[in-house]
Amino acid sequence: MTPPDTTMETRADRGAGTPLAGMEYMLALGFSVGPLDGKTPLTRHGIADFTRDADVIAGWRRRWPGCNWGVTQPGVVALDVDPRHGGSVSALNLRPEHSTLCVQTGSGGWHVYYRVTGPVRGKVHGVPGIDVKAGGRGYLVAPGSIHPITGKPYRLHRDAPIADLPEHLQALIAQPTLTPPPPTPIRASRDRWDGLVRTVAEAQEGNRNSTLFWAAARAAADNAPAAVYSALAAAAHGIGLGAHEIQQTIQSAQRKAAS
Repeated sequence: MTPPDTTMETRADRGAGTPLAGMEYMLALGFSVGPLDGKTPLTRHGIADFTRDADVIAGWRRRWPGCNWGVTQPGVVALDVDPRHGGSVSALNLRPEHSTLCVQTGSGGWHVYYRVTGPVRGKVHGVPGIDVKAGGRGYLVAPGSIHPITGKPYRLHRDAPIADLPEHLQALIAQPTLTPPPPTPIRASRDRWDGLVRTVAEAQEGNRNSTLFWAAARAAADNAPAAVYSALAAAAHGIGLGAHEIQQTIQSAQRKAAS
């Protein structure tokens, strides 16, 4: 099933069937763009280099003629439907009034774009095969680009304004918020768990999840009380981990300790 088609219109008839034309179309919609080799950024800093600066883009075009292009825009997400992993547009329960910008991928999937506010999770909760690519943090391949494996183009399926995210999908993609419990008094002189909590609180980006897993596994191995896990969760939340990731990591560590 394809997304609802009340305003379907093929842009390819008007010259957006090439990587360059597709990039320019998305640029006109407010997206920042960056050159890709297949799906991989060609610039050193990846998405951090994506821009709307015409001079920078012109330089990229001269350096990498015919390259694919990636696009991103803060406040815009794409629901990345991948049939190869069980993804189906019908699972989103879209109706004609939810019509929005939509791209068919070179592998037969869909990029369905919506505007959102607030942080989002990486997948549609409870729905297999649909990732959430958040603009500003993630990027999508622009229409006109060529899929590196199938050799087929990404096609503009619907030339429509980017709509607001349908209300029934908001709870499925919103990042769960964690309300930290009241801090548990932990005194280093008396409580052996203080070091674990402090280690998590001081973890650096790139090691946050693994540090939380290690600390939770140590706590589980020593039969720590529930208050310790609450303190670990609060420390993890304080360094930027999301509620779902914290819960999954602690549960995984507890299972490992019990095995």
